[in-house]
Amino acid sequence: MYEADYPSISKKGMIGETALNNWFKTIEISYLYINQSQETFSGLFKGNVKRPDFLVLFESIGMIAVDAKNYTLFNGEFSLPFEEELRRTLSFERLFRIPVWYAYLHEENGNSEVWYWISALKATEVGTVRKNTKTGDKFLTIALNHFERVEKAQDLSKLYTHRLPSLNKIGRKWMR
Repeated sequence: MYEADYPSISKKGMIGETALNNWFKTIEISYLYINQSQETFSGLFKGNVKRPDFLVLFESIGMIAVDAKNYTLFNGEFSLPFEEELRRTLSFERLFRIPVWYAYLHEENGNSEVWYWISALKATEVGTVRKNTKTGDKFLTIALNHFERVEKAQDLSKLYTHRLPSLNKIGRKWMR
């Protein structure tokens, strides 16, 4: 395959967003798909804050923001650009007080779609910062075992038992 045969990053991103949008429709969850065109957002979002792709409502519990990702799993890890993605996403979470989750699309066995979810905060705790040798840009790699595997609507309940590693330490301290 030639480089031109591979989909661009933005095209892969749209494929991921569309797939997650379709999955949300299928499971009939309450959500809002956020229009990503530049003219629909205030200046706050230009360069400093990353807007999510979706707002998802869990009735009687609350809302989360979700950013769909369609990156290739490499050596058992997903990656995430550090500056342009993670830092700006955490700014959204801090300013709006809405937890942000990443949902990574992964195809298994050729055509079976599976989603791997991780909170932005957990990604910062468990990810490893690396540097792209060609560009010098920093990115985060996150091992697959830190994600919640989501295939069906019921699996979304795992998001509320998804703990940050630092909370496990606090929990053990208080249990003594």
